[in-house]
Amino acid sequence: MKDPKLENFDDLFVGHPLEIEKNLRNLLSKANDLENKSIYLQILSQIALSQAMQQKFAEAHKTLDEAEEGLTSEYELARVRILLERGRVFHQSDNIEDALLLFKKSYALSKQHMFDFHTINAAHMIAIVVKNIDKKITWNQRAIELAEKTEDQRAHAWLGALYNNLAQNYIEAHQYLKALSAFEKCKHYSEERGDAIVVRGAKWGIARSLRSLGSLDNALKMQLELLKEYDDIAQKGEFPTELLVVSRGMVYEELTEIHLANMKKYAALAYQDLSKSPWFVKLEPKRLGKMKNIKEFTEELEAF
Repeated sequence: MKDPKLENFDDLFVGHPLEIEKNLRNLLSKANDLENKSIYLQILSQIALSQAMQQKFAEAHKTLDEAEEGLTSEYELARVRILLERGRVFHQSDNIEDALLLFKKSYALSKQHMFDFHTINAAHMIAIVVKNIDKKITWNQRAIELAEKTEDQRAHAWLGALYNNLAQNYIEAHQYLKALSAFEKCKHYSEERGDAIVVRGAKWGIARSLRSLGSLDNALKMQLELLKEYDDIAQKGEFPTELLVVSRGMVYEELTEIHLANMKKYAALAYQDLSKSPWFVKLEPKRLGKMKNIKEFTEELEAF
């Protein structure tokens, strides 16, 4: 008889990493009793990831060493996951070069065997660790292309995160129209799935893109609406505090940037007009100087 917990062990990867490790370890004995050891080895790979998330890097590598010892040619899915999680352990301990090498090995092997979910996973990790922004964009586009065409619904579910990651890449590359488009795709996809957290993140990104495109009024309106949402959530206690303070803090940050952009714009316009008036230049040098200083000060802050 099949054990649902064993077949769906990935569903246990939620909550605190210490609890994740405990819950996964509870399945190891049953998994080891199976003739096919693939699930056992995969569970070990996820235990290693939970250990890395607890900053227990030596233990994580030891767990992965144990998993590797059980690998044979028939367990290619387990091999793909062990490579991937070894890369994540290196990544979390800031060993980027080794992490990238392992992510690429996992990607190539996973693609060869058409493990779409894990191929996408590896591609998205490569996009995170590569330094060149054009390569980040290329790898995220590669992951999106596979996620859009795959028949694996679990793999298809990567799209929300991938659209967001690609949009963030475009922001970094100062390609704001493309960022806006990617954030809008993220919002639309996440709305269809009922993922309110990702929807709010996409709204933030849309407004962020609009600010850099000069549409300050629309950006301001969207961020103020988001701020109200987060304030309502805070009052109802519907969100973990650590997640709320980051999400709401980023809205406050954007509101600051929008108001700085408006200050710069209006100070520049004020100086442009007032400096053309001989009597104002003569009688109100402090007021004129203030507009010039505000313009220069906001420019410095924008460049910071």
